[in-house]
Amino acid sequence: MTPAWDQLTDAVDHALVGEPRDPDALASQLLPVLQAAMDDGTADRELDPHRTARLLAALLVGTRAVHPDDTDIATARMVVTRWLHPPRVAARHTFGDPI
Repeated sequence: MTPAWDQLTDAVDHALVGEPRDPDALASQLLPVLQAAMDDGTADRELDPHRTARLLAALLVGTRAVHPDDTDIATARMVVTRWLHPPRVAARHTFGDPI
């Protein structure tokens, strides 16, 4: 991807497996890297960066709180990736249809 996306995914990984974090502090940490990913187009620019950072922090802190196993962590990464990437041009929006 891009350096900004890599920094964002690194921050996500650290939040999932590192020490538990305060959601507000994590959101503050995520905001600049999320904004950079939006600026370079790897994260959806239609999302509000402040609200997205808060909700992303809540997801990560909540996931960490349930003592995730490897499958939980992989699922959280997938959710984050699919949520933050901009929609693909000509992608079908019907569940189950091939793209």
